[in-house]
Amino acid sequence: MRRAIISVVPDYFAWPAEIQERYRATMPDEDHLRIRQVLLKALFDIKTTDREDVEAALDSFNDDQYLLMNSAMLRITGIGDDYLCLNESMAENTSLLDFGTVYDYDYADHLFQESVRQKENSAYIAKPYRGTLYYRWARLHINGVFHYANLCLLAGYVNSKLEAFGFDKISEMIPHAYVDGKNHGKREGQGSIFDMRVDAAGLEAQLEELKDRYYKYLISRCEAILDDFDAKAPKRVYLVDVSTASEPHVDIIFTDKSALQAVSFRQFMQGCQAIKGDSGELTELIENECQEVLDFLEKSHQDIITNFDPKVVKLRKKRKIIISDAAAKDLF
Repeated sequence: MRRAIISVVPDYFAWPAEIQERYRATMPDEDHLRIRQVLLKALFDIKTTDREDVEAALDSFNDDQYLLMNSAMLRITGIGDDYLCLNESMAENTSLLDFGTVYDYDYADHLFQESVRQKENSAYIAKPYRGTLYYRWARLHINGVFHYANLCLLAGYVNSKLEAFGFDKISEMIPHAYVDGKNHGKREGQGSIFDMRVDAAGLEAQLEELKDRYYKYLISRCEAILDDFDAKAPKRVYLVDVSTASEPHVDIIFTDKSALQAVSFRQFMQGCQAIKGDSGELTELIENECQEVLDFLEKSHQDIITNFDPKVVKLRKKRKIIISDAAAKDLF
């Protein structure tokens, strides 16, 4: 790490600590590229001459190689006590150091997103801020050990678990598969038509109706959980270890905006540990919500099978999806 950064910025270790940190948080793209080139040579004996070479080398990596590379890079790009690095796009000339707390970052993002929606639709009514953090991808040290992390507000985290649980149940209730449509794979322009259709053994309309009802259910429950925890303001953080054999990984779940206000980026894990909650509370909440989901789906399924008229077709916009050749390379 020292050799890599000195090769790009020879005076780096003579700078005051705050200047070093500011450089790491706002590192120019060209410096970032050059440091990665030095690390590729030092760690893997891979010589690269340009950005395309670097990307090709990284694309060939397995999980263990990525872990080693990302661990080394974090010491050069992370900020604060835990070398936190948030792998998200930010406005020009903006870095994590411009946000004192996770709340400051999330609230600024909320204002930006709401302003965009209002510009796109003059009739749109801005939502009050209750926290919007949803699966922000980060890297950091926890007790000195490199970890990948997802940062998420509790309502969104629970919603993601319910979505997976519910659609698995729907697949059991109405078994189905996706099959090639008549135009799938046909060439058009600089790409290919994506035309997959659902085969549910004649119950395609019933399946679509059940999914539609469940989507609406998920939206209503997410809003209800947001309101509930915003009102209660329990100010807790849950740390859920989701590590695999090749990836140390943790989900970091904030109950509400008061929890976001209590955690700074520069003392991130210290702030999380200070308000750490019992993960059993989170497990119990998800289990209770899953039981409610099961009750809802069973009743909805029975109602649809008994009363739904599949001949009534909902009006939907027809659309054609064309995947460009360049995009297809990233999918497969």
